[in-house]
Amino acid sequence: MDPKLEKKRLLEEIPIEAEIIEQAQEILIKARRKVGLGPSVITSIVVGLCHFAWTRTIPTFAVKLTGDGNPMLMVNPDFAIKIGPDQAVFALTHEAYHLLLVHLYVDPALMQNQNWVTSTEACINHRITKHLGLPLISVDGKVAIVDPESVYSRWRKAMQTANLPVVSKEQFFETDLGCFSYLEQCPKEIPPYGRGQQPGEGQGGCVHAGDHGEGQGNNPAPLDPTEVGKFMEKVLGQSVQAAKNGRKGAKEEILNWVDASPEASKMWGDVGAGSLRGETTTSRKTDLWEKWTADSMASRMAAGKRWRYNKKLPFDPRVAANGREPRKHGSVYIDASGSMSQAFLDKVVALIGELENIEIQWNSFDGEVWPFVPGEGLRGGGGTSFQIIDDHVATLEDDQDFVLVITDGYAPHIQPTDPDKWIWLVTPGGDTWAQDAGMLCREVDLENE
Repeated sequence: MDPKLEKKRLLEEIPIEAEIIEQAQEILIKARRKVGLGPSVITSIVVGLCHFAWTRTIPTFAVKLTGDGNPMLMVNPDFAIKIGPDQAVFALTHEAYHLLLVHLYVDPALMQNQNWVTSTEACINHRITKHLGLPLISVDGKVAIVDPESVYSRWRKAMQTANLPVVSKEQFFETDLGCFSYLEQCPKEIPPYGRGQQPGEGQGGCVHAGDHGEGQGNNPAPLDPTEVGKFMEKVLGQSVQAAKNGRKGAKEEILNWVDASPEASKMWGDVGAGSLRGETTTSRKTDLWEKWTADSMASRMAAGKRWRYNKKLPFDPRVAANGREPRKHGSVYIDASGSMSQAFLDKVVALIGELENIEIQWNSFDGEVWPFVPGEGLRGGGGTSFQIIDDHVATLEDDQDFVLVITDGYAPHIQPTDPDKWIWLVTPGGDTWAQDAGMLCREVDLENE
């Protein structure tokens, strides 16, 4: 599925007024800024990887994986306006955690089980309120999503009525599969909503779907496990890297989630999360900055399933066109402030030079943007501005698939016009603020990588 075509289809399926989109866009921009500055590093990374789509085909927010291995976060603009930016942070975090816990890749029959739906929704909301301190989303003074307290209370009452043992609330919500097994003990299914709380327009749980199916409720299409694994590696690898780089709260958040889902915990181990506890783990792959950069550019260039990785090489995936695809466009901006070593730039040039069927525009920048020819010296040396990059991108004749900024990160922060396309490579000891703003960002460790 081509994300651009799918976004267009979702937008046009049920017409949305331009003024509604404009209002919702402002709310989502504010919410994404709050996510970037908030306590959840995982949410900020997931949000930075997502394609966003406006649609009235769902009542609230929802996620699904696209053909390029990145999720599409679908947003009902009416619901976004109704809840505002503060509560939209909870909605974004909720969807991020569905992806984190691999809830999009389970047996389709299981996802038709009402107890599974209840357990996943309740477990996520319990963890968000407990670990991040965010209140449940409410509309007109009433809780508008699954209330974990209500779910636990109704389960406990059912157990007591049946004269069966009751576990503590913490044990009940310890893992999603554990919660599901407790709910399965009940003579009747425990619906996600209690008495007086019914899902309606602009309320309720999530809709999750794969590439080949839509529909209300939890009726997903099968998902390619390769795509699931590819996305999880990106999120978990960047999360662990952020924790190792000293991002406040990242280590605690990761360790709180390591054992929350059996499927997810396997992937956490593969990307070295155990090292945060002092455990020795063997990673499935070495997470080189070159590979991260190649993955990031590839995810931004993918236009349908005709773009593919060349897997003949053991690392540093090369991107190639498979079939008749229009030529892609990318722009690179190199900080001329003096923090770039020639060896580092040579590696970047070699890496990007492996990309096929893509036109790259090379630039250096300080307080202005200057044309740059790989192999020649950098032009510039004055004060540094990131805003001039965004302004320069707007003047380019061709739509850019990605904007790669190579910098030490020290300049006034910005919110680019199209942040989903931006990739930041930060030199050792630099400022990784762009990661907090929800964009793809990585500090390069030249000595250890």
